[in-house]
Amino acid sequence: MAAARKTTSKQFPAKDGEPEAEVDKRSTDGSEGTHHVKEFVVLTANWPGTGEETAHEANGAAVVNEAIQRGLHPRGDVSFDGATDHDDGVSTVLTYSVQTVPASVDHTPQDTTTPRDVVEGEA
Repeated sequence: MAAARKTTSKQFPAKDGEPEAEVDKRSTDGSEGTHHVKEFVVLTANWPGTGEETAHEANGAAVVNEAIQRGLHPRGDVSFDGATDHDDGVSTVLTYSVQTVPASVDHTPQDTTTPRDVVEGEA
């Protein structure tokens, strides 16, 4: 039984009081505390363009969706954290983040921000 507990602790660090470790483990583009971070790479020639606001909305919904798929429950608004030049010299990296709670310790899952909330402006 002890081996099973070790596996659980490794899989769900938040249950051991380490929510930041679990968010980091589940966020492929990095994390900042319990903020899930997502990066999108776009051609610089196409950014910014017409429809930038719509693109931010769609990217925000994608950030929330990815967090949910990775076992994190987003809370509140998605933040556009900025744009930087990509190392390839022809692309731009758009960085977004959202506050999350690991699903393994979420006692109020009904408060999870969904992609629909982002698109409908309810986040």
